[in-house]
Amino acid sequence: MLTPLQQAIDLIQKSQKILIPLPENIDGDNLGCALALALALGKLNKKTDIVSLEPIPEKLKFLPALDKIKNELTASRDFIISIDTSENKIAKLRYETADKTLKIYLTTPARVEQKDIKLEPGPFAYDLIVVLGAPDLESLGRLHEQNTELFFDKPILNIDHQAANEHFGEINLIEPTAAADAEIIARLIEKIRPDLIDQEIATCLLTGLIAATRSFQNINTTPQALNLASLLISRGAAQETIIQRLYKTKPLNSLRLWGRLLGKAELDEKQKTIWLPTAADDFTATATTSQNLFFILEETEDYFPQINRLFILWPGDNGLIEVLAQIKQPEILQQLNLQFGGTAKNNRALFKLSAPDMAQAKEQIKRILESSNIA
Repeated sequence: MLTPLQQAIDLIQKSQKILIPLPENIDGDNLGCALALALALGKLNKKTDIVSLEPIPEKLKFLPALDKIKNELTASRDFIISIDTSENKIAKLRYETADKTLKIYLTTPARVEQKDIKLEPGPFAYDLIVVLGAPDLESLGRLHEQNTELFFDKPILNIDHQAANEHFGEINLIEPTAAADAEIIARLIEKIRPDLIDQEIATCLLTGLIAATRSFQNINTTPQALNLASLLISRGAAQETIIQRLYKTKPLNSLRLWGRLLGKAELDEKQKTIWLPTAADDFTATATTSQNLFFILEETEDYFPQINRLFILWPGDNGLIEVLAQIKQPEILQQLNLQFGGTAKNNRALFKLSAPDMAQAKEQIKRILESSNIA
């Protein structure tokens, strides 16, 4: 029986046009893996589209081949106009565009009835969808919501290192013992053809590895991860640039936002918990968005290493409150994920809840913790 890795390779080799949709929560691991895989498959003359409806985080804009990323699913399928010609032959067809309208003219000996004309979607252009670092399809956000038929219609190769992954793919390459998705993708690329990993691909993979392990400081760092890092550096990965951009370059607008949030931080010393409520005018005043909160999460965790739980709350769409959390206790992460859904990865959770304001959202979270005897 073939292993999941070999099944994944077979599926890729049979496919010519591949879609890689990025999760709503873009990080160095899933983005680095997407770019590495697209570059490798390009060498095999396969057409790969990476699609993200979310902006690429500023600190990751040094990565190569960012021009491969599209911000919408375009030309993924044709739409077909069918005309029943069993009784009416079409002698001539022409079209013209005017006033934002396409007009199609048919020349036929007899009258064409409306019932003879059908508009229907053609097949999707992709042979395969590769989903990276997403525990479920809902983690893809609007990309999945707006294209559910595509995800139902085409085979999915699901690659992830999270144990909580829902195994939603036709092929599920899930390795919870891996330190990062980059470990899995590197092994996949090497297995397809050992010489595929060049300097650009190595840089993408090392970015994923360093981001997922917090520069090899996380407890999830394995000897295999360190061995892979050594291999990637030997292939030319830009280690110094990666470290500089991920951890030493601090955007001024993010620092301003962090300062505003620290000014109203709520600290529970007994429970070793920090709450950072964020208002819409905090983003406006600092020219930032919710994407900048991932930087703030990491900086706050580094600045307060004694803290076990960190919650950042902000107003989201449709009256929901969005929450980004960093939690050291996996049982708490699991309870929150069960209650609120969302995504959970590397001690980090991102979820939404319904509450009239952030104070009541905070109380909802605290009740979950208290009911589990872990508050």
